[in-house]
Amino acid sequence: MNFNFLGPFHPQIVHTPIVLLIFSAFFALVGRLTDRDWLKKASLVLLVFGYLGAFLAVQSGKPAHRVPEHQQGVPEEAIDTHAMVGKRTMWLSGLALVALLGATRLKGGAASAVSGLGLILQLLAAGAVGYTGYLGGKLTYEHGANVKVDGQLVKSIHAAEREHEPRPGEAEEEGEKK
Repeated sequence: MNFNFLGPFHPQIVHTPIVLLIFSAFFALVGRLTDRDWLKKASLVLLVFGYLGAFLAVQSGKPAHRVPEHQQGVPEEAIDTHAMVGKRTMWLSGLALVALLGATRLKGGAASAVSGLGLILQLLAAGAVGYTGYLGGKLTYEHGANVKVDGQLVKSIHAAEREHEPRPGEAEEEGEKK
């Protein structure tokens, strides 16, 4: 399925996994420490929706990167790092979900071990989504990614640098003309 239509909504969509994955991990940790089943169940529900939000955030991010990279001169490396950590967040939350659902089918020590693995993966996903949000904030507030002032896209300082850099193959062409 093509999710390109979600590109303009990336800034709104990303808040879903940020909130849900962090609270999912918090509820899971508190539920495990206090042995409260309702917290563990709430954590699982938050994780399901947090994973779905992470999936949609990754899908909406794919078309959203085009404008900052190609029209504003935002460094490609910064965008790619943000995208990579976002994908890892999605996978961590998905693996946590699989582990926790798998633990419900097991008994005894195996169930505890797989459930513990699920908790570790949830905590990692919560940390990863926080870092992904930090990187997204840097893209916006340091590079002006998709920021408009008076209806005009803000250009990164790197945009001017890139306008003067020869593109691959251009330097060779200029050498041949001389």
